Amino acid sequence: MVNCIFCRIVAGEIPCHKVWEDASHLAFLNITPSMKGFTVVAAKKHLPSNVQDLSDSEYHALCDAGKSVARRLSEALGVDRCAIVAEGTGVDHAHVKLIPLIGLRPGETWKGGEARAETVFERYEGFVSTKEGPRADDAELASLAQRIRQVR
Repeated sequence: MVNCIFCRIVAGEIPCHKVWEDASHLAFLNITPSMKGFTVVAAKKHLPSNVQDLSDSEYHALCDAGKSVARRLSEALGVDRCAIVAEGTGVDHAHVKLIPLIGLRPGETWKGGEARAETVFERYEGFVSTKEGPRADDAELASLAQRIRQVR
């Protein structure tokens, strides 16, 4: 697509700091990273950014590419793991974001209570947070769980 920035990066029209590619995917460093090594893995073919709209084979291939690059990032930066995010809101082109979890030691688990969010967002605010919020009401959780289970 002419106006898609990721299509233009894949085509070589816009330069990038490529870290990996295969026949179907290109991985490059984010030029506005929130963490050192923040990487984007994009499909070379223009596909929708909502991963729920991808075919099973497209989705699995994107996940496999993300996993492969995450391993490389982890080794290169000496981190135990990377967060893999498929938010799909910034650019309408299938991609995953890889964020090295710098500072998390091998085998260590993060202690959620140390950095709790003060609120539960009622709508998407332009970013995803993995901070735990306040304790949810069990009746509301039960109702939501039932609603989700009813979807076929």
